[in-house]
Formats: sequence, C-alpha cells, structure tokens
Amino acid sequence: MRRKLEEHPTVRQHLAKQPPSGTSRETALDSAWLRKLCLEAGADDVGFVAVDRPELDGQRHEIRELLPDARLLISFVCRMNREPVRAAARSVANAEF
Repeated sequence: MRRKLEEHPTVRQHLAKQPPSGTSRETALDSAWLRKLCLEAGADDVGFVAVDRPELDGQRHEIRELLPDARLLISFVCRMNREPVRAAARSVANAEF
C-alpha cells in the first residue's frame, strides 16, 4: 500500500519539495493565522490539540500511524442543516453529512 501511495502524483510533488536530509523542516505556525485560515475556508469553529495530551491516549497509535510527524491536530466544526439530518430517508441525511 505504501508504495502505491508514494507513486501518487500529489505525493510525488510533496516529496519533491522536501528539504535535503540533514536540514530542518520545522517552521512555527501562528495559531491566530491558522485559525483565521480555517474560518475563511468555511469552518464555523476551530480548535487545536497537542497530540501528546493524555486524552488522546486511546487514539495516539492511529494518529502516529497516519501522521507520524504531527504534533498538533486541528479540529474544525461546520454547521449542518437540521432538517436533512432529521429526514427519514437516510440518503438525504447522508448527503448532509
């Protein structure tokens, strides 16, 4: 599976932008700027949580599997229309999700 992922054009493009080994990729992000970016992209609310928080102990293995270098997670919330979610037809509710 990993080999197929590394062959994807978007992944290739991302890997091509990687700095040479031995150099640091770490760049500090301004949380206010990142929050504003998420809100401008359509989120109704945004939150940040450190991956090493004890509350994430049960999920940390999966997080590290998918995002091994992540130190912070972004949670964003988008409002949903209530009526489609309350609809008896599951297809209507699923489309809203």
